[in-house]
Amino acid sequence: MIKQLLSLAFASALTLAGAAAADAPQAPDVALKNTTDQIRGMIKDHYSEYRADPNKFYKAVDEVVVPRFDLPYIAKLVLGANYRTATPDQRSRFASAFKDMLVHAYATAMLDNYNSAKITWDAPRMEPNGGDASIGSHLVKDSGQNFDIVFRVHQVNNDWLVYDLVVDNVSLVFNFRTQLNSEIRKGSLDDVIARMVKGEFIHDPNQPQPK
Repeated sequence: MIKQLLSLAFASALTLAGAAAADAPQAPDVALKNTTDQIRGMIKDHYSEYRADPNKFYKAVDEVVVPRFDLPYIAKLVLGANYRTATPDQRSRFASAFKDMLVHAYATAMLDNYNSAKITWDAPRMEPNGGDASIGSHLVKDSGQNFDIVFRVHQVNNDWLVYDLVVDNVSLVFNFRTQLNSEIRKGSLDDVIARMVKGEFIHDPNQPQPK
């Protein structure tokens, strides 16, 4: 499940290139829609270069896509109860390893499919506190596959950042928390961080790669 969710998350992330925060926050759906073309344009302009040197593409994703996600908060949600017992160093290393795992997981798939999916958006649903919102979207791939994807966002420093993706009713954060914390119970947080760095959690032979 992790493998499939990562693939869909990055297919969606192709629409979420990060932009600098404005003086006042935009509407959450506008903040997402207005940044749609940036990463696709970069891939189009540098496709051969990124193919020849994947590290350049990793760097582009890190600089453009990652800022649209509240990764420290995502890491806290994923660790759940383990966050409270983790040291500051463990929290930092987990967040870094989690980010790198996301960046590296489907770089090739992103290059292969950057212009092969269309997304339509629903109107945002604002939470009563005004600082959280959910934005529904519908991803249609050229293969005919359809996925409903909900972006859960909140305001951070006058910008809307994604803190969870719900793909066909499956939460990315909940799925990671269930699987990674199960592994932490079997060993330790340090062991899981080391395995994340090695990329072990993105290789799932029991799950077919989405086409």
